[in-house]
Amino acid sequence: MEEIKITESSVEVDESAVEKQRAQQKKRYLTPLQILAYNISGMGDKNYDTFNGTNGFFFNYTFLGANAVTLATASTFSSIVDTIDNAISGPIIDRTRTRWGRVRPYLILTLPFWFFSAITPWILPGGMSQSALLMWFFVLNYVGSIAGSFYNPSYSALLFNLTPNVNERNLVITTDTYLDLLGVWLPSLFPFFVDYLPFKTRYIYMGGAFFFIAAVVIFRTFGFFTLRERIPLATRNDMKKTSVWKSLRQVAVCRPMWVLTIKGFFGLGKGVGNSVSNFFWLNCTGKLSNGTIAGLFTGLPSYFVLPLAPKLTKKLGLRNLSVLTYGVCGLSYLIMYFVGYEPFGKDKSFLNIAWLTLMLTIAGAFNSLQRYTNTAMNGDMYDYVEWKTGIRNEGMLSAAMSYLQWGINNLANIISAFIIDAINYEPLVVNGVNIPQTDPKMLAGIWAVFCLGPGIGRTLKAITLLFFNVHGKTRERMMEELAVIRAAKVIDTENAEDSAPQN
Repeated sequence: MEEIKITESSVEVDESAVEKQRAQQKKRYLTPLQILAYNISGMGDKNYDTFNGTNGFFFNYTFLGANAVTLATASTFSSIVDTIDNAISGPIIDRTRTRWGRVRPYLILTLPFWFFSAITPWILPGGMSQSALLMWFFVLNYVGSIAGSFYNPSYSALLFNLTPNVNERNLVITTDTYLDLLGVWLPSLFPFFVDYLPFKTRYIYMGGAFFFIAAVVIFRTFGFFTLRERIPLATRNDMKKTSVWKSLRQVAVCRPMWVLTIKGFFGLGKGVGNSVSNFFWLNCTGKLSNGTIAGLFTGLPSYFVLPLAPKLTKKLGLRNLSVLTYGVCGLSYLIMYFVGYEPFGKDKSFLNIAWLTLMLTIAGAFNSLQRYTNTAMNGDMYDYVEWKTGIRNEGMLSAAMSYLQWGINNLANIISAFIIDAINYEPLVVNGVNIPQTDPKMLAGIWAVFCLGPGIGRTLKAITLLFFNVHGKTRERMMEELAVIRAAKVIDTENAEDSAPQN
């Protein structure tokens, strides 16, 4: 893959300016309130994404009656149309210059679009025709994708603009991932409400959705008013020198981006497994709340393993740590599949749930490290592009990767829908309450998807990350030369301000 040369600057940079940038790479900038603001501004989205990822497809299939063809067609059409706003969102974000920063305004500007697309599916009436559902899901998917096209890249980039100190950034990532576990743990409690509240199942799902949607609105608003950006923006001269077409070319030949993008594609396996998780717990184990019971334990090791992430990064290197976590997690799912979900027999339900909990706990411990390494490696990718080009293109990079991730999530739902149809699954709802299916072939099919999707996907992710080149001495040289590049930006900006006409 073609290597991009460092952009030369006409600005003379003396050693004191470079030393100042080196010092800024070590200085602490963030207050505890600002760290908290970043953490919880994304925690609301994580809560809702986890809740919706686990329950949205199940709700649409069971209570709205949307079939596989309807969901697949709506996702496909909206994906095609969404290409337009994804193509323009990156350049717009990268060239935004406001009093609030470059990416922070999009936390709040995208909120009305997201809110409409998020809340509407939960309040649609039952009994609608497939053509009506097709139109609704097409519109909602597209409106949501517009919001995501600007919000996802901006929120991803925001972390890497809060501080130039990489160690401080990794600390924020660790605390963010630590709190992020609540984004998985809190929605995992939801099946208890489904099993034990004396209301119709549909209304319980709606109540859960309203709760998590409200959290997103509150947390994003708090983050917008509390955070600020500190990485020097590209100067106006830099932006004039670098056209949108040149930026696209720089992104297109960025090896770290392609490695992370291909790795993201293999997240399809986990997405499919997650989409059928409700089907597994309800039908294969008898109760949705069994998943909640397992979830109470699977997340516990993460609280002890995750604080070790920065030390493990220094010892193994970020790339090697990521390869290790994905490899072990994939192996756990594959072992779980070959042993089966009833290794102790149908009459030993307690031991069977204990076995599932043990294996999911092993995988869960490494899941938390994966979330940490994913975010940290994105930071190395953004720094890499700035190192090679002199300009940070987080908007384009994040937009491209967010578009792929959005497509992967939709493809996971499409595949899940066709799998559920292929095994002839029919939801049993009696007086508004779901009843488990018992057909052995049907249960075996659900189990295979539940395990093999994540197992194979994570193994392929581990292999892909071996090609991530921002590692070792290359990364050390990158950080040293970035100090020079950023010093030149600061001097250029100061010179431009000094030469501006005074009123």
